[in-house]
Amino acid sequence: MRVLFVTTAYPTPSSPVAGVFVKEHARAAALHADVAVLHLDRSHEHRGLPRVERVDDDEFPTWRVTYPWRPTALSMPLHLLAAARGWRAVDFDPDVVHAHFFLAGAPAVLLARKTPVVITEQWSIFLPEDPMQLTPTLRRIARFAYGRAARVLPASEALRRGIEAEGLPGRFTVVPNVVDTSLFHPGAERDGRLLAVGLLYEAKGYEFLIDAVAQVDNVRLDIAGDGPLRAQLEAQVARLGIGERVRFLGVVPKPEVARLMSEHELFAITSRYDNNPCVVIEALASGLPVVGTAVGGIPELVDESNGRLARPQDPESIAGELRAALAASFDRRAIADRARERFGREAVGAQLAAIYDEVTN
Repeated sequence: MRVLFVTTAYPTPSSPVAGVFVKEHARAAALHADVAVLHLDRSHEHRGLPRVERVDDDEFPTWRVTYPWRPTALSMPLHLLAAARGWRAVDFDPDVVHAHFFLAGAPAVLLARKTPVVITEQWSIFLPEDPMQLTPTLRRIARFAYGRAARVLPASEALRRGIEAEGLPGRFTVVPNVVDTSLFHPGAERDGRLLAVGLLYEAKGYEFLIDAVAQVDNVRLDIAGDGPLRAQLEAQVARLGIGERVRFLGVVPKPEVARLMSEHELFAITSRYDNNPCVVIEALASGLPVVGTAVGGIPELVDESNGRLARPQDPESIAGELRAALAASFDRRAIADRARERFGREAVGAQLAAIYDEVTN
């Protein structure tokens, strides 16, 4: 089986964590298929017509097509032109095209002709809590892509329900994100601290977590990540007088995230909206119980066997669930085993292989 991944998000030297979840899907697929990648890279820095380059990648043959972000009025024509140029440049004859996001799926179904296309969808725009809404143009593109795809693969049941609520057609199978269990696994000792990981921006609701930590005696919080709200969050910590209990670690490489998860006592994610967050899956694979907000796909990942769920945007509720989780006794090995069985490369790879077989037959 030969599978071409077509995606609008993928790691690059300047953005090594962008779209890393797509690469993890490719790694899972590669357990059963030959994989190549076509990255449609809409860039703020690029000027002129789309440019194709073959990228040195130690895992997969990869082609990147860079094209300009603006003018916005030309974004879709340039996107289609970039996809067409990339398609012609790819020296790989696929049995299946696996697109990530409907914006990659639309040109894929146009260009693939008789080759079946499956589309993984991970965009939280379909979740009711996400303030961003589909424009009429985006809805038409999604309808076109989903309606012509052999299979649509939302990353969570919540996302599937959101897509269906928009009245969009498709043959849906939920396929979650992937965790690398060779990297994320339980450690020997825990240091009693609470860990949060992610980009510091509005969707992640860190201000509610910080307010909650201020209400829980003696709990210490490490935040790994950076983003536009860092200064505001640091000021909040200072204002609450908990500077000695909260550390901002900045951007942390993936292996260091794995080490932190293996050493901390509890993981927290207090998002306003979220789909199938990789950091939660990674925490669970590390045997780390999770306190999360009951939004999007998080309740599909967290229950009383591996954590607690709090009301979103409610520091009192989050504080209460933090206390309950810290007082509870969790079977960390069972948490990690369950995560590996659901989200490990082998599990997701087998699921993808079965879908590829079905759509080609």
